[in-house]
Amino acid sequence: MDRNAVLVTGGNSGIGYECARQLARAGWQVVIASRDRTASADAVRRIAADAGSTTVSEMGLDLGSLASVRAFAREVAERDLPLSALVCNAGLQSTVLHHTGDGFERTFAVNHLGHFLLTNLLLERLRAHGPARVVVVASGVHDPKLTTGMPKADIADLATLAATGGPRAGAFDGRLAYVNSKLCNLWFVYELVRRLGAAGLSGGAGSLTVNGFDPGLVPGSGLAREYPPALRFIWDRVLPGVARVLTRVLPTINPADKSGGALARLVLDPGLAGITGEYFPSHTRWRPAPSSDASYDAERARALWDESVRLTQLAAGESPLVGGSWTPT
Repeated sequence: MDRNAVLVTGGNSGIGYECARQLARAGWQVVIASRDRTASADAVRRIAADAGSTTVSEMGLDLGSLASVRAFAREVAERDLPLSALVCNAGLQSTVLHHTGDGFERTFAVNHLGHFLLTNLLLERLRAHGPARVVVVASGVHDPKLTTGMPKADIADLATLAATGGPRAGAFDGRLAYVNSKLCNLWFVYELVRRLGAAGLSGGAGSLTVNGFDPGLVPGSGLAREYPPALRFIWDRVLPGVARVLTRVLPTINPADKSGGALARLVLDPGLAGITGEYFPSHTRWRPAPSSDASYDAERARALWDESVRLTQLAAGESPLVGGSWTPT
C-alpha cells in the first residue's frame, strides 16, 4: 500500500463518487468515507471495476458525530494510510430542524464542524506524506452577488448558528442553514491557510495546500434526499439529463461527472502544486476567482475557528494548530 492515498468524504454518490472514480483511474489509493456503509461498498465495487484498481476501499464516518470523527481518525492511524490528499466533499441540506447527538444543528455539524475536526485530526498525517492537498467543497450560493435562487447568508452569533443554522433562536430555514454552512466552509479554508502559514507548517517537504471548490448546481446529488417524492424524482431522474445539455452554455449547471472531474483535478493537476488559499468556482469553469466579500472577513473566520475548537473540544495533542503561541495575521 505504497500509493498515495486520498480520502473522499461522501464519495459514494454524486460528485464525490465521480471524483473518487477519477482519482482511482489516476492510480491513487482511494478511501471513501461515509455513514452509509452499504452504499460505500457498492461504490467501491463499481469504481474498482471501472478503474481496474484493487486499492479502493471504504470506511465508516458520521460527520455529525464528534465521537465518530475521532474514531475514524484513530482507524486511519491504525491502518497507517499514506494520506496525501483530503477531499471534504460530504454535505447535506435539511427541510426540518435536526440536532445531532452532540446538540448541534445537523447542517452546520456535518457541512462544517465535522470536516473542521476531521481535517485538524489528519493534519500531521497529511504533512508526513506531503506535499499534500486539502480541498473543501463549498458552493456559489454563499455569494449574494450571484443569482442562485437561494437566500443570502445571514450569520449573527455563532452559538445561535450552531443551534439553528441561522441567525435567530427558535427559527429554522433549511436553505439558509445550507447557505450559511457554505460560507463557513470558506472561512475555514482561508483561516486554515493563515494558521498553517503562521505556524510554519505550509512549506518544505511536508507542504500542505488548502483550496475551496464550487461544483455549481449538480442535479442528482444527495442534497435532495429530504425533498418530497415528486421533486426528488425530478431532481434525480429528469434534471441530470437537462444539466448535461445546459452545461454547454451555463457553467453554473453541471452533471456530476463533470463537476467530480473538476474536483479531482484539484488533487491531481501538477500545475496546482503550491497553489493555496484559492477558490475554484463553476462560473469561471473552475479557474481561480474571488469568493464573496464576506468570505474574506478574517475576524469572523478567526471567531468561527475559535468557536469550532471549543465546540469540538479540540486539544493541543490532536492538532498542531491548537495550543501554539503564534497568532495568525
